[in-house]
Amino acid sequence: MERILVVRVDKLGDFCHSLPAISLLKRSLPDAQIDVIVSPIIEPLAKQFDFIDNLLIYRKDDPQLVDTIKQRNYQAALIMHSHKHMAQVVKQANIPYRLGQRRKWFQYLYTHRAPLNRSACLKPEWRYCTDHIEYFLCKHHIPPADIHQRLWDIAEQKPQWQEFYGKTNDELMVFIHPGSGGSEGSLSPAQFVDIADNLAQNCQHKLKFVVTFGPGEEQLADTVAKQLQDKQHDALPAKPIKDIAEFSRSLVAADVMIAGSTGPLHVASLHNAITVGFYPHESRDDKIRWQTLSDDYKRLSFSPPMGKSTGANLALVDTKLAGTKAAEKINALYGDN
Repeated sequence: MERILVVRVDKLGDFCHSLPAISLLKRSLPDAQIDVIVSPIIEPLAKQFDFIDNLLIYRKDDPQLVDTIKQRNYQAALIMHSHKHMAQVVKQANIPYRLGQRRKWFQYLYTHRAPLNRSACLKPEWRYCTDHIEYFLCKHHIPPADIHQRLWDIAEQKPQWQEFYGKTNDELMVFIHPGSGGSEGSLSPAQFVDIADNLAQNCQHKLKFVVTFGPGEEQLADTVAKQLQDKQHDALPAKPIKDIAEFSRSLVAADVMIAGSTGPLHVASLHNAITVGFYPHESRDDKIRWQTLSDDYKRLSFSPPMGKSTGANLALVDTKLAGTKAAEKINALYGDN
């Protein structure tokens, strides 16, 4: 295999979870050309990773998309998530080997199907992605390389980004992202404020809260920051950032990220921040599948009580418990002032 196209055209968090798999593929086939097709918003971030040789941009209404892919003469397309339109595109582009996953009705568009069952939520999404790549490699008798989770080391930029976000002394930087990102719901502003308040009351370290936001969420960030200020906490809304690449680099400033299961939570985990995430818990355990890429000891997750009538209601998350447990985690890792 000399030219391989990896398909991941969904959201920011999903792309983050695919990175260990793409890195695994490149290290297993170092001489192969590994191209990735992503949604337009992901392009600036995807350019940061040298194990991606070329980027293609997915626009559903692009009349040249099939021809663009066909002209590159890919020998294989690895569709990392179920996406009917891209399954049709790679078939129309005559890519001879097309690996998707079983369980969707349009799986007949693939030439091969990996036996993955993501909906069972038995393992993290990033591990399902690496399973997908390992299945491909083993079927071609190619020994898989080791799996690497730490793929983006820009720790040397942390001081300058912390200064950008207003760090003045030895305080820890606690980021809060109250927006939903579109894939799941989120907590209310009052819940985020209560978590931060309980965190601050139980933490042995001085804290500075930075409230981040996505497009159209500036007012939400202002609301959360103002309510924290009213409780006498050091808090401010984040400064505007020019694009998703700069925003993603800037999250290296976060010692802690508190958010629903949304893109910024998963980006912060690429920098191995302490992550405090919130997940639905209906008939399956989303906090297993969508756990962050931070080290195990830096990861906290909370859900409402499991059940059809309760599991999707994030208003039932125990905010006092979340804040207290986050404080215990910080105290254990950072100790006293």
